[in-house]
Amino acid sequence: MDKYSLKSIFAPLPVTTRGQNFHLQCDPKNEKLLYCSGPAVVVRDIANPSVCYTYNEHPGIPTAACFAPSGFYICSGDNHGKVRVWDTTQETHIIKYEGHGLSGPIKDICWSPDSKRILLGGAGRQARTHCFLWDSGSSCGKLHGHSKDVNSIAHSPARPFRAVTVSEDYQIGFHTGVPYKFEKVITLHKNFVNSVRYNPTGANFCTVSSDKRALLFDGKTAEHIGEFKDESGVAHKGGVMALSYNSTGTQLITASADKTVKLWDCETQACISTLEVGQDLNDQQLGCIWAGAFALSVSYSGDINYIDLNSNAITKVLRGHQKSIETMEVKSGKVYTSSFEGRSSIYDAESGDVNYFTGAIHKSKVLDTKISGDTIISVDNSNKILRTPLSSCEMGESSSSVPSNVKYFDVHSGSDTEIYSCDNTLVMFKDGNQVFSQELKYDPNGCAISPCGTVLAVGAKEAPKLYLYDIEGSSFVQRQEIALTAATTEIKFSPDGKLLGAATVGRTVLLLDVEKSYKPVQHCWSTQSKTMSCSFSPDSRFMCVAGVDTNIVVGDCSQPMEPAIKIIRAHPLGTINRVRWLDEKTIASSGSDMQVRQHTINV
Repeated sequence: MDKYSLKSIFAPLPVTTRGQNFHLQCDPKNEKLLYCSGPAVVVRDIANPSVCYTYNEHPGIPTAACFAPSGFYICSGDNHGKVRVWDTTQETHIIKYEGHGLSGPIKDICWSPDSKRILLGGAGRQARTHCFLWDSGSSCGKLHGHSKDVNSIAHSPARPFRAVTVSEDYQIGFHTGVPYKFEKVITLHKNFVNSVRYNPTGANFCTVSSDKRALLFDGKTAEHIGEFKDESGVAHKGGVMALSYNSTGTQLITASADKTVKLWDCETQACISTLEVGQDLNDQQLGCIWAGAFALSVSYSGDINYIDLNSNAITKVLRGHQKSIETMEVKSGKVYTSSFEGRSSIYDAESGDVNYFTGAIHKSKVLDTKISGDTIISVDNSNKILRTPLSSCEMGESSSSVPSNVKYFDVHSGSDTEIYSCDNTLVMFKDGNQVFSQELKYDPNGCAISPCGTVLAVGAKEAPKLYLYDIEGSSFVQRQEIALTAATTEIKFSPDGKLLGAATVGRTVLLLDVEKSYKPVQHCWSTQSKTMSCSFSPDSRFMCVAGVDTNIVVGDCSQPMEPAIKIIRAHPLGTINRVRWLDEKTIASSGSDMQVRQHTINV
């Protein structure tokens, strides 16, 4: 039996850009949701979105992906114009084809209905489209007619084969095939054309644009046959970013920057219902997909909304992060995270459901967080400290600040003590008020308070040393200085107080025996590069460290000379910023890939 296993992945949200549409896709059975998020291609179960996997092998940042009609393959493209076709049926996602599609970012991908041909649209110095046989890469025609980036591309669902492209040059390109060749250009839109999709019956196709219009065309001839309008004479009050048909082709939905999603009748082109998602800038709707019984839209915030079209209401929202997760703490089956832009979230460790902290939230990067009793304490780039009750998760009711830049801090809930590691200074708070500060001859980095609350350990940022202080009421006094082989980053005492461990900038893992005057414990654990975070299991048996090399190293403190368990590529796409133990056998990790992962130790 393997010594570890991946228990779950809590997926990141779509990474959106204001004013640009976002393409959601689904598999032929309408069971899986597909989208790109930062360095990963994400595939999530629509009915149970906590079930997901990610594809992590693109050399660049994935920008578009699409299931083959067969459902066996996915084609994904990145910001360098590279294309990969990979298998969906195996855990290893074996690559079937790799090639250069365009010279710039690929914005949209579609397959021919026989799953033999792939069509790309995007940016490039010369060609902005490309069509090829997926198994050989051979060209199967040319799609011309655009002078600016192609935003979207669609293929007819049956013969005779047709392909439609839409562009930032306000034009619609219509092509016949196979081989594909340019047929005509349509110039009815007056602004960027953001998306095009074919009716599943092939009878028509629809285009939507930033000119607030949604136009309907004959699927075989591209003759203009209608326009979706409400009482205002246009489809939406803002730019229309995306559309999607239902499975029978009788209705479609449109998503708009006016923060609404509308349901339309394809025969009459009349609006059936309008759903207002919200009033905030983050509620702009940039993408949508109709997947069987579910209609989904993506907001500018990255949130994915499940829409019940019968009741015209949002029934569920998928939340998470769009940027690097900088901090993470755990308590009672909950995972508390904060990201680079200040977004703070609460994950349920079992279901993966996510909620956001509300109130006067952080407006900049959150540097560190700690849980003290029933309060989570967080500090950001502006040196603002927020103390938030876990019962309400309403931020901003209790706040203060420190005089200089914070690197790390630690808390002791029994005495309501907080100690902050700042620029050449240590600052102590009690009951939310600053009571003591001490200037240092070194620049501190990580710091930790012992479980009994009487000892403070501080690492020097540059020099490889560890400083120990006695905490005496509302002050502390240095008592010991320990030379190290590598400077520390995060420092932790074991829950039983018998060990002190630290992540370091070197390949060494620091482990000291507290009961033997902090004598180094001999062990055979090591890492491949700088580590950023460390944590002890609740029973103090295991210590884990993680960082830049994407691996998690787990050592058994009761048998320090036994080889460590190495969770290889725990986060294959970037630095691991935090590791924490949920229980004696489960590690939660988070990092720059915007994901929260859970790993089970099987020993």
